Amino acid sequence: MKNIFKSSLLLLCSVALFTACADDNDSNPVLGQPTTFVLNTPAYSTVPVDLAQSTEIPFTWSSPDYGFPVEAEFQLEASIDGNFTISVDQADADESGETIPNYVALPIIFTGGHGSIPCSTLAVALNKMGNWEEGKAPATQTMVVRASAKTKNPGATPIYSNTVNIIVVPSNEEPAPEYPLYIYEIGNESGWSTAHELCSPAQDGIYQGFYWLDGGFKFKPNKDNWEGDWGQDPAGTYGTLVVDGEEDCNDPGKSFPDNAQPAGFYQVNVDLTTMTWNIVPITSISIIGGFNDWAGDVEMTYNVEGGYWECTTSEVEGEYKFRANHDWAINWGGSEDDLTQDGANLNSNGGSHTYKLYISYAGNHHVVIE
Repeated sequence: MKNIFKSSLLLLCSVALFTACADDNDSNPVLGQPTTFVLNTPAYSTVPVDLAQSTEIPFTWSSPDYGFPVEAEFQLEASIDGNFTISVDQADADESGETIPNYVALPIIFTGGHGSIPCSTLAVALNKMGNWEEGKAPATQTMVVRASAKTKNPGATPIYSNTVNIIVVPSNEEPAPEYPLYIYEIGNESGWSTAHELCSPAQDGIYQGFYWLDGGFKFKPNKDNWEGDWGQDPAGTYGTLVVDGEEDCNDPGKSFPDNAQPAGFYQVNVDLTTMTWNIVPITSISIIGGFNDWAGDVEMTYNVEGGYWECTTSEVEGEYKFRANHDWAINWGGSEDDLTQDGANLNSNGGSHTYKLYISYAGNHHVVIE
């Protein structure tokens, strides 16, 4: 009888342990390791896109199956032969000029299921990949496009989609000089260790971003080095930029101490065509909508450590948008994973939700609703 009791007790403990492990797995899902995801074949894939006459080439894709919802970052790459072995950036780094690239990696990070390749960027890269003699570019060129995805976890490695083919008409004329898509702010708010993107969607030299600032900061053209960085011109008026002899922007005790702003969230603007900069305080971001006849705001607070604005509310139902400083000059709508200035109204089915709003630069604004 004693042996029977011990066996029964052991069986019950084993069942309990198995159940506990199962429950633990349910509450702590394991991140899956997908090997690919789907880049959709665009409807225009068989119609030549004239790079000299078009502005951008759009693409859409599915999200990789990590086993549960995971926010991933996506990039697009385009190859002249489908090998993806030597990038345009790698070829440009070869001072001998003998390296011929076969693909270009677009330096734009997307967080949703869609993105575009600027035609001007592809036109320049295609001429480098084709290495054609002047005026000898073909009438059309097939390009092989793929997307990469990776999670925001430290050390995450990218996975790649299938490839799709598109047809483009090369531009035989060398495009006018362009401004890069991004420049970067870096400053005391991160101990001068983290570069933050400022975006110029039209690549016209006018950049903008939204970040927490605390003390002095500067701007630089490269994310990973300080070559050619810009700061406040001590000999110029407040808000002018210079490369040599520059001072930190917005730093008390420098040439313009009366203009120093307190720590806070700001819209950061840089115009490289006039070499000027300015910051606009964002003292509030709120939710407003049809739930109160667009007449009042549900206030959000900024989480400095998390880098997002947040609130938990049951008030939001129906159409709504986000706006800054209780005014419509700065507002965001469109879709949850791609918020844009003056975008369309969003929609909520109601109920209590936590809104985490990430505002940083064009193409990366989004909200996570829990």
